[in-house]
Amino acid sequence: MKKIFLAFIVLKLCFLTTSSVLAGVDLCATYAELGKTEEVIKECTKQINGKVEVEHIERSYLNRAIAYQLTNRLDESLADFSKVIELDPKNDKAYDHRGNTYLLKNQPDLALADFSKAISLNPKNAHAYFNRAVVRQGIGKLDDAIADYSKVIELNPKVANTYRNRGNIYLVKKQYMEAVADFTKYLELNPEDAEIHNSLGAIHVFQGQLDRAIDDFTEAVRIDPKNDQATSNRGAAYQSKGSYDLAAADYRKALELNPNNASVYYNMACLYSLKKNAEESCSWLLKAVEKGYDNWEHMRNDRDLENMHGVQCFRKILDNK
Repeated sequence: MKKIFLAFIVLKLCFLTTSSVLAGVDLCATYAELGKTEEVIKECTKQINGKVEVEHIERSYLNRAIAYQLTNRLDESLADFSKVIELDPKNDKAYDHRGNTYLLKNQPDLALADFSKAISLNPKNAHAYFNRAVVRQGIGKLDDAIADYSKVIELNPKVANTYRNRGNIYLVKKQYMEAVADFTKYLELNPEDAEIHNSLGAIHVFQGQLDRAIDDFTEAVRIDPKNDQATSNRGAAYQSKGSYDLAAADYRKALELNPNNASVYYNMACLYSLKKNAEESCSWLLKAVEKGYDNWEHMRNDRDLENMHGVQCFRKILDNK
């Protein structure tokens, strides 16, 4: 099974507390509520070792396991989660959180098994469905991931990242209408996400809706003025509309932000080809190749470069590829 890129994973960890304490204040639970991981480990260890009496010792193991997880003591975290499961085999949250630990250890097979077990114990555990969807998305089981994300939405329609992740899958599958619906819903819940505005803009370009695309890219740039991709994409949309001066301004800004983006140099070459300025087009095309542009088949068949087909420097670039 392929490795999971942990950057995709959204772990929503929370401590589980108890109000049932036999003697004094339950400091393990109190520190858990405050998010003080080292104090949690210390006080829960006292309870586990019998120095402080509590009614439900599995909760002490669970709070300590999560604290270990948050402090990257993953083997100790796994041991404690496994102890919780030994004491309480029907604890779906323990399976869910242990699955997160397995993900952090890059063991997706074991993570999947735990998330599935959590779901079987509690079919309303939206968090476990979300985590399983993330793993399935990471290993390329996209339809299964969509099914899990859809279940999360059924159980809790306000989890914004569910729409974001499912929308990205639809985008990969070129199901653009579904992707637009999910990204739009996501932005209702989390409007300040430049990358999703950029993705929406790209979809609208594919659909030929250039004005909407420009609005999307402009919003992405407003949120993140250093987003060279959104800036370049807006330039491409302006170019498609024939607004060459606006396109060139965006391309130049994108190159200020990222001077190594070969695709932007290529786009500038296309722009000057459309303007029938062969000298400038060749200059930008050479820079694109120097920066690593090597999609020769696209270059040869790109309609935006048709005006260059009879130009010596263009033929020389293709001949020396």
